[in-house]
Amino acid sequence: MDIQEFESLAFQEYIDHENGARYVLDFIEGNDEDGQNFFTIKQLDEDGEEDFLGTTPDNGNNVAMMAWEYNAVPVREV
Repeated sequence: MDIQEFESLAFQEYIDHENGARYVLDFIEGNDEDGQNFFTIKQLDEDGEEDFLGTTPDNGNNVAMMAWEYNAVPVREV
């Protein structure tokens, strides 16, 4: 799976290999007045519980944003 295919997924998982932190991005279809699609950003703790961190627009830059903001890389099937 290449980067474009990964970024088109509605559910994306990332990992920071330095500290083991895991993150998930979930696609949310825009339903507010501006109709913009976005992703929620959540960090997974050791128990699998999700901590909400924020949102990011659906602009095709999730991999770059996660690397910059969270030092995390995609978890992809080979």
